[in-house]
Amino acid sequence: MLPGMSPGLAEATGTGPAIGKNEMPNYCRNMAVEMFAVKPNKVKLKKIVEDKSNFSVAGAADQGAHGKRSFHCTFDTEGRFVEMVVEVQGE
Repeated sequence: MLPGMSPGLAEATGTGPAIGKNEMPNYCRNMAVEMFAVKPNKVKLKKIVEDKSNFSVAGAADQGAHGKRSFHCTFDTEGRFVEMVVEVQGE
């Protein structure tokens, strides 16, 4: 398990309304745009990964001179947003 991750993450329940699988990437992109203060075209996403306990969408935001920040969004099996995790940058 990675440092900072909770062992109960796989069983996490999201908050808010459930969204469709096809809407998850846009939801995640919008979260990244807001968090990193970049335009939508500066956020690149990978395909949705689905397993028996959740959905996840990984991506990276290009912050120009500040570099790229990798992140992933997690949704529960009902399609509710659980969390957005930003990967720690190395020095």
